[in-house]
Amino acid sequence: MKKPVIGIAGLTASSDPGRFISGERVVGGSTYVRAILRNGGIPVLVPAASLAEDPEGALFGCSGLLLPGGEDMTPWYYEEEPLPVIGVFRPEIDKAWLKAMDYAVSARMPVLGVCKGHQTINVALGGSLYQDMSLQEKELARPVIQHMQKYNRSYLSHHVEVEPGTRMAAMIGAGTQETNSMHHQAVRRLGRGLKVSARACDGTVEAIEDEEGLIVGTQWHPEDLIDSAPVMNRIFADLVERAGKFQNRKK
Repeated sequence: MKKPVIGIAGLTASSDPGRFISGERVVGGSTYVRAILRNGGIPVLVPAASLAEDPEGALFGCSGLLLPGGEDMTPWYYEEEPLPVIGVFRPEIDKAWLKAMDYAVSARMPVLGVCKGHQTINVALGGSLYQDMSLQEKELARPVIQHMQKYNRSYLSHHVEVEPGTRMAAMIGAGTQETNSMHHQAVRRLGRGLKVSARACDGTVEAIEDEEGLIVGTQWHPEDLIDSAPVMNRIFADLVERAGKFQNRKK
């Protein structure tokens, strides 16, 4: 059987003028590529411009969608205007990723979202975000722990509690798990059809999923933990397994 192809939603980046590689480029994280390859899939970087133009055509041949980390989510996509605490956001990228998510939902294509990708899933399904976790601290009236770690991305920096009976629990185990953390935004109002499958001790939503197990999101970065916390490989193995089933259905 052919290995399932996983489409990774692309970002763009620009170099300083005058350099050999100057100009805007389509980019994606190599750790996502490595994680998918290690767990039996074939990663393909899909430009955001292609997803914006024709998400069905751009994902043709793909059996799964990975929405990776990136900049902040444009707040007007969850009906808010930007507050002073927000970071860089790019509406053209977000519009493209939301279109990709909408197509994946309509096609019943398996999705994994990581960090911003996790937040994109929530917004695509009608949920909202805290533009900065200081706002969560005020709303929930409890201090937030450190979520922007100050060490290597493979470092385990805080704990999450994984809900029993969830797909996340089936992948990495229920109860207390160690993760990394590199974000300042978080899920606020949960999107349609989603449930929380893990939280940090300060109440931060750390993982979400749908009832069918087609959609999974993690606020942490499992792609950077496949060596330091090998259990995180199971998140990518699960995506590849789900994509394989989707591939068989398409035949």
